[in-house]
Amino acid sequence: MKQRPVLCAPIVATTEHDYFDRLGKAVEKDIDLAELRLDFINNINENLANDLISRSKIPLIVTNRNRENGGAFKYDEKTRLSIISNGIEAKPAFIDIELSTYEKDRDKIINLAKQNDVGVLCSYHDFRTTPTEDEIHRIYQEMSDTGADLVKMVFSPNSGEDAKRILRSNYYLRYEKTPYTIFGMGKIGQNTRLLSLLVGSCLTYCSIENNNQNKLFQISVEEMRKYFEHIEKMGWQNMRQRGSEILELSMIELNEDKDHLFKSIDLSVR
Repeated sequence: MKQRPVLCAPIVATTEHDYFDRLGKAVEKDIDLAELRLDFINNINENLANDLISRSKIPLIVTNRNRENGGAFKYDEKTRLSIISNGIEAKPAFIDIELSTYEKDRDKIINLAKQNDVGVLCSYHDFRTTPTEDEIHRIYQEMSDTGADLVKMVFSPNSGEDAKRILRSNYYLRYEKTPYTIFGMGKIGQNTRLLSLLVGSCLTYCSIENNNQNKLFQISVEEMRKYFEHIEKMGWQNMRQRGSEILELSMIELNEDKDHLFKSIDLSVR
């Protein structure tokens, strides 16, 4: 991966036409990765999924999320996993498989991906709470033990203290073997999408729409690039070496003004 964190844009569309239209916007914005959300595509099947994957002009994370994990796939689990498995043949950069997937099915898909030189992203979402730091570390280890190449953990902070736990966990896990992205959803979690990149996370999800107040409070590609440009003045490696200092300043930011999206930048580069 690049020295700076990787930019990934989720592509959510219900039709093939809308998918390629939005994928084109991601290409124009020079995104590193796009996430193809198969679960939103109307009448998705194995042939259509493989066609969408193979025709992409940028590397893809292929996701087919069930409703239990916040997705939109409305058919049975066997069909959902079959679409993912067959999609491996089209050679995406990564397939996303949830930790909650039945272990035998999950292992089968992970092994198939590795046999075909396709990366594996293991994902975990908590749509209600943020667990303790010990529990976050335990979940991370369980995900790493699956053999995944990348771990994605997303929580729902309900307070500034929840957001702090997310950031402290990023810092604690920074020397672990499996790269990760760990952040929070919603308005309270929005700053963790920024600050986690300075204390451990290697990838961030951005909106291709210029709207930071979207449903998930994803930060727009344009705003994230401004953030990256600001950090690059100091150098990513230098900033990461100052992780404990940045973490301390991050706590000040979350206590004082969690509504101010980019105040954290000014704190971090003193």
